Amino acid sequence: MNIDLELTAWRTDWMREQASDRAMLDQDLARLVQRKRRRMALALFGQLLFAAAMLAFSAWFASKRPTVEWILWAAVIWLGTFCASGFAVWNQAGTWTALSQSNASFLDLSRKRCTRELRAIRLGRWFLAVQLAIVSAWLSWDFAMHRLPMGPYFRGGAVTVALAAAYLEWFRLRERRIMSESARLDEFEDQPVA
Repeated sequence: MNIDLELTAWRTDWMREQASDRAMLDQDLARLVQRKRRRMALALFGQLLFAAAMLAFSAWFASKRPTVEWILWAAVIWLGTFCASGFAVWNQAGTWTALSQSNASFLDLSRKRCTRELRAIRLGRWFLAVQLAIVSAWLSWDFAMHRLPMGPYFRGGAVTVALAAAYLEWFRLRERRIMSESARLDEFEDQPVA
């Protein structure tokens, strides 16, 4: 057999498979991928907008009270904000579009998104623990130095615990949603090809 004819036959078969993949594309899966992409874009926009607001507020607050404590507080906010924003952008890299318009590519992309979201939740829990340690130490230091009376100290601690509990519950609900989405992806994978 001539190599050029064999290469042409392989290319024809390969192109036929791609066309059939497109024809058999599961529309529910395609919609799921597109809807998730829009939610990811909105979430990233919201995170970056919140980050910008935190940077602006902490800079403004530290400029109005230029003491070492408040400048250090602003620096901690800036460091945490840059770390969290950088992680959010890095973590979503490569999860915006599928490599091709096929069920296999959509499933692969969706699984990658689930894995990345679970990674973000794990880091979020660690980040929350670090933030709690910083806030607790800061409040306790101010209380020990008699710069913070007992009432505001306990209110600050109560607000901190309430916010931490709310974040932990939010992480738990997100994790449950991601596991449900992963199970739905398994259903798409198990469906017979029409």
